[in-house]
Amino acid sequence: MGKELVIVKTEWDGLIPALISGKIDAIIAGMSPTADRKVEIDFSDNYYKSDLVMVVKKGSAFETATSIQDFSGAKISAQLNTFHYTVIDQIEGVKKQTAMDNFPTMRVSLEAGAIDGYVSERPEGVSASAANPNLVMVEFAEGFETSEDDTAIAVGLKKDSELTAKVNEILAGISEEERISIMDTAIKNQPAAE
Repeated sequence: MGKELVIVKTEWDGLIPALISGKIDAIIAGMSPTADRKVEIDFSDNYYKSDLVMVVKKGSAFETATSIQDFSGAKISAQLNTFHYTVIDQIEGVKKQTAMDNFPTMRVSLEAGAIDGYVSERPEGVSASAANPNLVMVEFAEGFETSEDDTAIAVGLKKDSELTAKVNEILAGISEEERISIMDTAIKNQPAAE
């Protein structure tokens, strides 16, 4: 796009306000183009689709879970203002904990035993288990019910931004295989960035 990349560290809750105010030009942070978000901002075409997983302590009773219902009675959390937090309600008998601001906070809470697990998308599960050998990602044979709007990932842009068409044009030139490779590389580099 002929632009210099400048990464602006912003808390999750501050991303949309930062975009609307002009502090940032785009949100490229694993954001799903949900109906609620589409009211405030526009999105590019989807660039990734991610399944939901649970991150748990290695050696815990939950490490061998194959269904979300295996977490009945567990203390589970997820990131604040994400659909990850709402899907916790699909687990019968779960002890839903207060939503947390970010993944590092959830990782610390999990290690401390304050929670038994947290819901995330697969990239965070891979990142958490790579960064900390005491954490494990649980993938499900019988997982959460989600919509494509929730599991799809797109670039967030200001309403009616001229960048949207440019971003979509570039995305159209990146094959599915390249996208997966780029995401895998980003996931592997994420622990070092924290």
